[in-house]
Amino acid sequence: DSIDALYDKAKAAGAIGGKLLGAGAGGFILLYVEPDKQESVRRALSELMCIPFEFENSGTKVIYYKI
Repeated sequence: DSIDALYDKAKAAGAIGGKLLGAGAGGFILLYVEPDKQESVRRALSELMCIPFEFENSGTKVIYYKI
């Protein structure tokens, strides 16, 4: 799927909006989805990897996510 098609699929499933981050094969789509719509969006984009995250308020933090 193209980025536009993935974004449209996420919006149709309940995402409010999103942002493309990164570049090349290492890019991400960051989506804003209300809690009650998150499972619907996950199902709609089930062919993609979902990487959970949380905001860190105490400064920088090194994270490593093994695929």
